[in-house]
Amino acid sequence: MNDSEPSRNLKLVISYDGRRYHGWQRQLAGIDTVQERIEQAAMRVLRHPLNVHGAGRTDAGVHAEGQVANIHTTNLNVPLRGMRMAFNSRLPSDIVIRSITLAAEDFDASRSAVGKTYRYRICVSPQRPAEQAQRVWWYFRPIDADRMRDAAERLIGRHDFRGFASSAEDRETTVRTIFRCDVSEQGEEIHVAVTGDGFLYNMVRNIVGTLVEIGRGHWPADRIDTILESRDRRDAGPTAPPDGLSMMCVYYDLADLPGLR
Repeated sequence: MNDSEPSRNLKLVISYDGRRYHGWQRQLAGIDTVQERIEQAAMRVLRHPLNVHGAGRTDAGVHAEGQVANIHTTNLNVPLRGMRMAFNSRLPSDIVIRSITLAAEDFDASRSAVGKTYRYRICVSPQRPAEQAQRVWWYFRPIDADRMRDAAERLIGRHDFRGFASSAEDRETTVRTIFRCDVSEQGEEIHVAVTGDGFLYNMVRNIVGTLVEIGRGHWPADRIDTILESRDRRDAGPTAPPDGLSMMCVYYDLADLPGLR
């Protein structure tokens, strides 16, 4: 894109079911991803090559209710009012653009974010939840949500979360702030909602896997303290499957962050 050309920076809020996609990020030709699907739809509507910049790279099988992305376009003719419908008509039914708004020229869906909330759903039932297959983690053994809740509170604050990161994590610092980590019971489901200023690779799924180990009585709640102190991934629980994880919201104003109000 020529910097001298008039352009618009568009902010998209997106929902998707991640079951059939190899994650958010565009990959090699022939590998289906959410980013590539949206780019293809956007290019058909806006009629020029473009890149869709997402707030986060959800893994294969992970879902979103509030993923955010931005697009720079030199097409000033397509009105915002009809653009969302035009995008959605060119997208598969499991990807939906919830809104398109005009953003500041320097807005970047990833770099401008001050926090994100992820939710993880666990179905605790002796019977497999057929209707929610690949939307929840089915766990057929009993889990004590109160034990999980006590442990989750120990995650709140600014810590080095290296012990909850995948071995593939290569970022310079693994220190992050968790503003809120709620465990709630919703019928047969236990929901874990985590809000932080940033997340390491597989961090939420590793947190959930650890909380489940505590909830089933394998470890005490202070196992969280051990992991934060040791920074050793081997001290934490297994990585929870991607099925139950959804990106719920991306925040761009500190005043909106749960836990800071």
